Amino acid sequence: MRSFKMAQPRSLAGALAVLGGDDDKVRALAGGTDLLGLIKDRIAAPEMLVNLKGIDGLGEITETARGLEIGALVKLADLAEDARLRVGWPAIHQSLLETATPQLRNVGTLGGNLCQRPRCWYFRNEHYDCKKKGGTRCFAHDGENEYHAVYGNGICCIVHPSNLAGPMIAQEAIIEVAGPEGRREVTAEAFFTSPDEDVLRENQLAPGELVVRVILPPASPKARSVYVETRERQSFDWALCGVSVVLTMADQEIEAARVVFNAVAPVPLRRHDLEGMLEGRRLNEATVDKVCLAAPLGANPLEQNAYKLTLMKAVLRRALNRLKESAR
Repeated sequence: MRSFKMAQPRSLAGALAVLGGDDDKVRALAGGTDLLGLIKDRIAAPEMLVNLKGIDGLGEITETARGLEIGALVKLADLAEDARLRVGWPAIHQSLLETATPQLRNVGTLGGNLCQRPRCWYFRNEHYDCKKKGGTRCFAHDGENEYHAVYGNGICCIVHPSNLAGPMIAQEAIIEVAGPEGRREVTAEAFFTSPDEDVLRENQLAPGELVVRVILPPASPKARSVYVETRERQSFDWALCGVSVVLTMADQEIEAARVVFNAVAPVPLRRHDLEGMLEGRRLNEATVDKVCLAAPLGANPLEQNAYKLTLMKAVLRRALNRLKESAR
């Protein structure tokens, strides 16, 4: 591992001043579960790390008129134990329980989880100069691609590694960002960047910017949400496919729907077409069958990952059936 210096700011302003705008030389350190791995794998080689853990206010969960405001440094374990999240935003709570291991959830942070870099084995190997690292080739296109994207894989085949990102979009979260130009807010849906927009980035953070807070708008009493994923192992493993579904119900009729898949595309994949098929209908077996049959439409599977199309139908069926049972 290349040696580096460590800064210990006590305020957000101090951290932003040290970060400047050179993300290659200076990097923010939260839980470190992703960044330290990138350094060990020689994918990142910062000259200085800016430790954010001493900054007051970034590790708090507060209920306000805007909803539930969650600091970027809140540990995943603490967030998973928050009763307000479990009751008001079940899809996010359920995804937290599927994230990593209890040990990693005690270290990893909300901001770090949303901003983690891809787990593609070509990107993580220093000997492959792939497009994500500024090269000219995506080695997964014709290589080992069983865990890669079945949508949006024309330029780069990564899947977004955060299973929290999907339910954040489904539950209409707002992400607050701070940087040299001040603070701004962006919806979770707009926060993530596809390779078609910029192959070198995964989100909308400009150089020197940090995620400081996630705001969950107040949950509607008519809304029901669920998160379902499937993976190879029951213990710590990355999702092969997951889905977040939020339905606003009036009796048995669906007034509004949000459906977001993860682990199938470079960014969480919101499916407006499936939402339209749900809205205005009753949540019954016929509706579930019709929507699940359409789940893999538009996919472009690679040589080794067509099985994900079956998984998309399966996780969506489980999610809708759970919501159907809870609506009775």
